[in-house]
Amino acid sequence: MKQISQTADTWVSEEETPVSPVLKVIRADDPWQGMNEEEVEDAKEFIRCYLLKDHELILQIPIQAQENDFWAPNHPDFLESAFNTWDYHRTQRPFNKYAYRIRKILEQVRDLAIYHSSTSQPEGRARIQRRYEIVVDNEYRDHLLILVERHQRARDDEQRYEIRKKVAELNCRILQCQQVWQEYAYWE
Repeated sequence: MKQISQTADTWVSEEETPVSPVLKVIRADDPWQGMNEEEVEDAKEFIRCYLLKDHELILQIPIQAQENDFWAPNHPDFLESAFNTWDYHRTQRPFNKYAYRIRKILEQVRDLAIYHSSTSQPEGRARIQRRYEIVVDNEYRDHLLILVERHQRARDDEQRYEIRKKVAELNCRILQCQQVWQEYAYWE
């Protein structure tokens, strides 16, 4: 055992052993070398005061407070940006949260489909297929089942018509997800 240990020690040279993470890097050109934190702060304060001495006369001039300063960049309520102007907001359309959500769901389905196509193990593919089904179920099918129940309980034809429109839209979204899945999941 001792012989094996000695043989292994000869294989690794001392220069190749990793440095301990506890060690601190000492730089030869460090101006604060050999000083503690208090001495370093004192030296920095001295340098600051020495540099400000050139501007001492200018700094003695009193600053007048301006109460009606229109361009107050330091005011906390003033947010200066090109995106905070009415000209910018007039040109922007209102943000469509529903379309954004649908786009993100389709991106998630596409990512799962690409992941499915790149996985070689059958159990991994089955797991990804199940994740795809869970996404579609959570986003569309569960809501679709609730709407079907409401349609059965609805007594008014106008309510049924509105529910049918929502059901048709959810079916369209499910078909979109299936198309994306078919397009990306079975690459060869």
